[in-house]
Formats: sequence, C-alpha cells, structure tokens
Amino acid sequence: MEKEKAEIANLVARYDRVQSLMKYVNNDTLKESYKKQPKGKAVGVDGVTKEQYGENIDENIENLLIRMKKFSYRPYPVRRAFIPKGNGKMRGLGIPSFENKVVQGVFKEILEAIYEPKFKDFSFGFRPNRELSRCNTESEQTYHG
Repeated sequence: MEKEKAEIANLVARYDRVQSLMKYVNNDTLKESYKKQPKGKAVGVDGVTKEQYGENIDENIENLLIRMKKFSYRPYPVRRAFIPKGNGKMRGLGIPSFENKVVQGVFKEILEAIYEPKFKDFSFGFRPNRELSRCNTESEQTYHG
C-alpha cells in the first residue's frame, strides 16, 4: 500500500485531485488491510471473525475484489450493540462485518494519502500519529511560551 499511497500523493500534489480510487484497490491492498485488522474484536451481523475470514483468505479477497470492481459489493447491515457508560446510561455502538472492516481499511489508507498533506500542522482530530496528548503539549508551548 505504501507504493500506492506515494502515487496518490504525487497525483494530488501535481493535479490537486485523483480521478479514480478503485485502481488502488487490489489483492495486495485488501490483504494488507486484512492484516492490519486487530484480532479478537466484536463481530458484525454475519458472525465472522478475522480468523474465520483468514481460513480462505485468497478466495475471500478475490471474491471481494470482484464484487468491488463490478460495484456489486454490498456491506452487511451494521450490528447495533450497547455498552454501559460511567453515568449509568448506555452508549450505542455500530459494529460492521469483518469484510466491511477490510474495505473500510483500504479506503481509509487511500483517503489519508489524498487528504493528509492538505491538513495544517495544528490539526489533530483523528489523524495518524496525532494523539491528543501531543496536541495539548503543542498548545501549551504555543500559548505559554
């Protein structure tokens, strides 16, 4: 995925846009997204875990890629779950299927390659390697000398 991200960044720098994102979705990028998914996470409505999906990884990825290229890929509905909050109320969570987590991971990488260079250095919200503690430290240094 690093090669694809570099190509995307180059296109964005040169033309300020990228025409087609699907050309960056292939067996390798999908498998890389699969590998990056953490083990032991909650399962979606299909009940499939990372380990189960990985039992036939080549076949699953090839099938997923075909559906994506034909624009016939349809994610499963998101499973709704509730967890308790500290104040006694419940927080709703949406848990996608494992396969959809793989698809989301690929597009996350592609979109980061497009938009990350456009963000200002002082922007920290949900960005790679930009945790809140670093934001607080930089804010303190800026305003308190």
